[in-house]
Amino acid sequence: MHLLRCKRLVSRAAMVAGILAIASAFAVPAFAEEPEAQAPSAAPPIMTPVEPTPDTPPANAAANGETNPCFNGNGTIKEVLDACAAYIASGSTDKDRIVAAHGNRAIGLSATRDFDGAVAEMNEAIALAPSEPNLYLMRGAAYRAKKDFDKAIADVDEAIRLDATRGDYYMLRGMIFGDQGDLDRAVAELNQKIKLDPDSAPGYAKRAELLRQKKDYDGAVADFTEVIKREPGKAKNYTDRGWVYVLKNDLDHAMEDFTQALKVHENDASALVGRGVIKSRKGAPTDGSDDISMALKLEPGIVEEIKKMGVE
Repeated sequence: MHLLRCKRLVSRAAMVAGILAIASAFAVPAFAEEPEAQAPSAAPPIMTPVEPTPDTPPANAAANGETNPCFNGNGTIKEVLDACAAYIASGSTDKDRIVAAHGNRAIGLSATRDFDGAVAEMNEAIALAPSEPNLYLMRGAAYRAKKDFDKAIADVDEAIRLDATRGDYYMLRGMIFGDQGDLDRAVAELNQKIKLDPDSAPGYAKRAELLRQKKDYDGAVADFTEVIKREPGKAKNYTDRGWVYVLKNDLDHAMEDFTQALKVHENDASALVGRGVIKSRKGAPTDGSDDISMALKLEPGIVEEIKKMGVE
């Protein structure tokens, strides 16, 4: 588990950007960008994975001489939380590290789904550094996890007011609009994300998911194809496009994608279900039973998750 490396020679802006780069280290391992794909009781993590910026400090803080678990992440979540609390209470006058300590506590609290606590930590960080846009982004993501969408949007709006050049800000705002069912506004925000970050695989992936929900299957295929160009070694990228092909009833292309996904990861449950579904549709109804049974052993809830995409 990594946390932010904070040293006096690093600017506060760089340190806060580092929070974003490592925010997913504590994140709940769920579909962070697709709330309906989670268990009913689950909530999105405080921050979805974002792409490191050029000024982001190296992730391996311990290798650079950082010894405090609050900043190097060497320990359990509780140990990191306790170390950050101790640093905050220490009377340190290093504002940069205090801000980072609050941010890292927010990340840890998010991992335990204490989103109220995460918001409280970000309130403290913002009070110390009110001009840092990334702090508003993190608090906005915490509000999103709490489903307090008005406050989430207000925080992302403030982040964009402070710095309109960061594509991640538009991406989060688009995800919030998507949570509210406003798919047109959500897609518009992802368009801006991709305009600012044209090589962003997460940007194309999220827009593809939104286009799939809008039943713009050709657009979704095109975007997932862009994701695959950038991340050809991830099985999920092929299964994501494969299911859109299923929704288009283009079974041959879907089978190619599921087959490729299984070459990348032979026990990919979604790809196994996909291969089974296509075997059943192109042959006898029971032809895909073995694949689907194997997928259910690997992930018992996988069929229900796939049905949420509109697959019947």
